[in-house]
Amino acid sequence: MTLIYPKKEILIPVLIFALIGCASVGPNATYYMATTSFKYDPTYVSYMVELNSHEIGAGFGSGVNTSLVKVGPQTITWKDAKTGEIHSAKNQVIITKEHLKGKKYLAAHLYPDDTVEITTSNNWPNPTEKGLKWQDEMRKNK
Repeated sequence: MTLIYPKKEILIPVLIFALIGCASVGPNATYYMATTSFKYDPTYVSYMVELNSHEIGAGFGSGVNTSLVKVGPQTITWKDAKTGEIHSAKNQVIITKEHLKGKKYLAAHLYPDDTVEITTSNNWPNPTEKGLKWQDEMRKNK
């Protein structure tokens, strides 16, 4: 019995796609990147911040995890360390390939009204101006 091997012109692209899989191709693209979160409500401490049921870093950007990040609508939840109350994003957060392409870091910004903003960057993430202003106002009104 003789085995027939495909030509190199066909074999190389097939191997490349097999190695890549669907990691960054198609509507359900998946990326692995450093993730963290920033919480701006000074009345509680957040923990178990999750992006699509996968824990991401917390601690005002000081804790970072390497996480699986999928393109599309996101489910973002976190808990209040004092009460265990579960919070979830009240707004619809959608991540596109353009947000993630070529980026190293993703940060979820958890605002006091339970809305969430996602930022991506190639450098260590920073808090947003919006969040810092909100945090300052809440501290002044205590």
